[in-house]
Amino acid sequence: MSRIRLLLSIALIGLLPATAHAEIVGGPLLTQGIIVKSAAGVPALPSTTAESYLIADAQTGEVLAAKNPHQQLPPASTLKTLTALSLLPRLDKSSTYVGQASDGKVDGQRAGVYPGRAYTVDSLFYALFLYSGNDAANALANSAGGLAQTLKYMRAEATRLQALDTVPKSPHGLDRPGQVSSAYDLALIARAALKRDDFRKYMGTKTYTFAGSGKANKSVEFINQNKLLFNYSGTIGMKTGYTTQGRNTYVGVATRNGHTLIVTLMHLPYGRDALATSLFNWGFKAIGKVEPVGNLVEPQSGSPRVEATAAYNDPKNVSTPAPTALKASTEKKSPEVFPTLPLGPLKWLLIPVLLVIGLRARVRYLMWRKARRRGLYQRTNPIAS
Repeated sequence: MSRIRLLLSIALIGLLPATAHAEIVGGPLLTQGIIVKSAAGVPALPSTTAESYLIADAQTGEVLAAKNPHQQLPPASTLKTLTALSLLPRLDKSSTYVGQASDGKVDGQRAGVYPGRAYTVDSLFYALFLYSGNDAANALANSAGGLAQTLKYMRAEATRLQALDTVPKSPHGLDRPGQVSSAYDLALIARAALKRDDFRKYMGTKTYTFAGSGKANKSVEFINQNKLLFNYSGTIGMKTGYTTQGRNTYVGVATRNGHTLIVTLMHLPYGRDALATSLFNWGFKAIGKVEPVGNLVEPQSGSPRVEATAAYNDPKNVSTPAPTALKASTEKKSPEVFPTLPLGPLKWLLIPVLLVIGLRARVRYLMWRKARRRGLYQRTNPIAS
């Protein structure tokens, strides 16, 4: 039995999440804790209770500083950056979408997408970026072929960007079991998004009037929830987020003195705007002075294929119900990590080891049962002397 226990211990080692990846994306220093190389004239990093953050040069991809950059955490509405990046090349923004019942059933913040009412895809993107409308995210997913198809696009885009910490389970970022991202991955998504003029337009718009909101069919003015657009000089924009499990999350981009910085932060109890401001301030003082601690990797070759979606945008083709949105969780619990553990080649060791353990246990059981039956027979039928 001692050998069986040894084999079982070896098998269980394969289940331990020692690191996020066998080879750390972005460089070997991007592991746990606060990661920075001090330099003369550069102040200390701001102290914070945020679980994770990252500061990077958007132009070169150099990571200036980070804290737990690959830690997988619920992304909240910052996941909408991946949704937009995945769907912008696939949807005709001038096309029309007719609201479905599933749009209004989404939990959390809603722009007022109403069943049977027509909206331009363009207006839905504004609602997604400025107001963080979860119903707008659902409507855009329906426009692209439904939830399953949209998640397929999002996973493909994350793979293309090498955002290996990201596991999308929704288009809006509401808490879902196993839905995670990281400060590093959000920076990868942000850097790729900056290359799209339409993405930059939506994320940098301060106000937008959304027509046809709710049952009353009102026009509602949305004000961008990224407050740094209004009070931090040089802010280009991006996305904020909050959920029960994700807490405050943030992706932002700002430009000063010819430098453009990306700041991402995750799981912050409070003070999102203040922390983002402090990280930007530190980054603009540190850029060109501190030695990088890693880099934002380049996307894999190839770009997402643009597919026709007229059948989903045409009001005559919306009779098929969209997939029902899952109910958001409001319980305070940690993200599901085990299903996303990167076991890699260890799984091939685990399978035969478990088979050996099972076979040995079976053989021992059969031998014990045979010996027991033989003993019972001898006690009831003694051998003649």
